[in-house]
Amino acid sequence: MTPSHGRKLYPIIALLLVLLIAAGGYIMLLEMQQKPSYSSTTAESIPETTITEKPETGLADLGHPPNWTTLDLWQDTITHDDFLYLLTEIYTTDDSWKRFISIYPDHAIIRTDTSIPGATYRLNFASVISEASPNRNWNSVGELPPGTADKPLAGVHIAIDPGHIGGDYAKTEARWFQIGTHPPVKEGDMTLLTGKIIKEQLVKLGAKVYLIRGSNNPVNPKRPDDYRDVALAKAASQGITDEKTINSYQNKLFYRTGEIRERARRVNLAFNPDLVLCLHFNAEAWDDPANPSLTVRNHYHVLLHGALTSSELAHDDERYEMLVKILQRSHEEEKSLGVYMARSIATATELPAYEYLNASHRARQIEDVPGLWLRNLLANRLYQCPVIFLEPYVMNNQEVHNRIQLGDYQGTMLIGGNERKSIFREYADAVVAALEQYYLDYRIIYKPIGQ
Repeated sequence: MTPSHGRKLYPIIALLLVLLIAAGGYIMLLEMQQKPSYSSTTAESIPETTITEKPETGLADLGHPPNWTTLDLWQDTITHDDFLYLLTEIYTTDDSWKRFISIYPDHAIIRTDTSIPGATYRLNFASVISEASPNRNWNSVGELPPGTADKPLAGVHIAIDPGHIGGDYAKTEARWFQIGTHPPVKEGDMTLLTGKIIKEQLVKLGAKVYLIRGSNNPVNPKRPDDYRDVALAKAASQGITDEKTINSYQNKLFYRTGEIRERARRVNLAFNPDLVLCLHFNAEAWDDPANPSLTVRNHYHVLLHGALTSSELAHDDERYEMLVKILQRSHEEEKSLGVYMARSIATATELPAYEYLNASHRARQIEDVPGLWLRNLLANRLYQCPVIFLEPYVMNNQEVHNRIQLGDYQGTMLIGGNERKSIFREYADAVVAALEQYYLDYRIIYKPIGQ
């Protein structure tokens, strides 16, 4: 396969795409006055049963109205069958997509603004199958130039997103708990430590690695008070007026939504990775929030983007972001790598795979691969490349908690009758082993003459 020149030819396109999305509100006003190419604003373009419904409208929290004309990049690049398969089997959970997308033999009509009847975009299908999506600024494993046996990740751009913030923000983001007099557990601190170990190992394998945060400080320059007006509007829309709830909204908009959006904005603008690794640890709920308890449950799972629910599809920006993923063919790369990642973590941790209860409405399992699921999360939706979202270990499991208290260390220690690495290095080594093996198996590896 001919190596992709995406990083050389498309940085300007990628930059324009992000800038256009950021300026979406203004552009949408212009679109109402000027009919763009490949779009339609007539009610006749979409079935009456679709445009007369009144689903939930608006945007996801802190979302921007999308500029749908940026999808013009992918006109005539995906076939009817490929589009339908990805839409129905990967990116949605039921038939609710039919409220927003109508599919015909050679095109699809997509609702662009659910508050404006008849506002639509026309996407034309390709007549022949293409091997890969054009106009993307990341490379799949098969599009990379050859690597070497000792540098199988040479030239691969990987961004590591250590989940949450940690440090002084751990309590605010509800990723902090303490058992008795033991030192508190802070997920953000743990993901950062794991991310630094992963980065060091990936660099040795030739990868160019960007650690999205290098300390327990927000990437987002805003703070909870900056989201006061948004929190008030959100509370008012739900008939809520108490200050406690409003403050809770402010905090969540800061540490969850605003923080993730800012991380994605910076990565998409400046780094153009081939892959993003979102690092997390899991936890089981306890009855009394003020008194965390330990559990015997422990498990792992790996998440890929997909499985949008009906309410998520009703958000104009989430629907647009889903279509970008479909047209870029992100899932093909995510699935291939996700299988390696799930198996590697299962082997390294010896944990059972997590099973979503009543999963049909918010998650979908990938075929028969234990622990590999589709789910629509802000982090795996916003990054404009394949994303692997990792959730091994239950932090309030008795053994895991004990291992966290031991901190990081070199070599192994006797734990429960077995020699074990530090939990952070066990996690990191599993991730690196999956990446190394994946690129060795699927990438052309250059072997010098005589070897």
